[in-house]
Amino acid sequence: MHVQKEKKDLIVPVQMDIDSTFTFACEKEMACYTKCCKDAHIILTPCDIIRMKKRLGLSSDEFLQIYTTLGYIDKTELPIPVMKMLEDEEKTCPFLDESGCGIYEDRPLTCRYYPLSAGMFHNKDLHSDKHFFALVKESHCLGHDLGRELIIKEWRKDQGIIPYDEANFGWQELILKRKSLGPFFTIPEKTLQMFFMGCYNVDRFRRFVSDSQFLNVYIVSEERKKKILEDDLAMLDFAIDWLKTTLLGDDKLKIREQVSETDPVEVEA
Repeated sequence: MHVQKEKKDLIVPVQMDIDSTFTFACEKEMACYTKCCKDAHIILTPCDIIRMKKRLGLSSDEFLQIYTTLGYIDKTELPIPVMKMLEDEEKTCPFLDESGCGIYEDRPLTCRYYPLSAGMFHNKDLHSDKHFFALVKESHCLGHDLGRELIIKEWRKDQGIIPYDEANFGWQELILKRKSLGPFFTIPEKTLQMFFMGCYNVDRFRRFVSDSQFLNVYIVSEERKKKILEDDLAMLDFAIDWLKTTLLGDDKLKIREQVSETDPVEVEA
């Protein structure tokens, strides 16, 4: 997840589970304070973008254009927004100010987890998904083995991580499904555009649903229609259901009987 570009400074992480413990402290008085906010590769999840663009009073389009650059999810061609660092000597996070993170209450998930890295794998035998974690030690960070012993389960709660993980769960499922298809499976460019819009540009997806033939093709209850037009997280959840239906063939959204499954619902570029 969050890694410095000088990977030679990293100590190989050890896999942990939700009940594992680690010892860590991060205080303003420490010499390394905010060094992790410089020259960092911070990927942004769907929930991150919703929280941050709302905090800044921007549309998804504006936020993505101003604050992100395009990256790719590890071992896939799936696109993902990456925080655009300032063009200063230290490549500083644009939200870092003299006191620390200027958007701390809405900081990205990667920053909330730090110094942990988090992921999810699919257990084919149990037909279930499971989170895993790793403690990542970087040479600049002086906080390891200081302070009190922490349990990952409690750390996730203290750092406000759980709502993010819950909102991002369907997105993670899509990524796992893509990885399970293997390196020789190719996703068309139009499909990648659908993935990017549905996962990261909730405002554009809302326009897509409202202005196209979408609601004439898919059956959407009046209650859900009202929610998705007003609430970004509800819209994200709806977009994930659409992507699972369209890309994976899951039966998440029903098509109206009088509409052919081959009738196009155009995705704007």
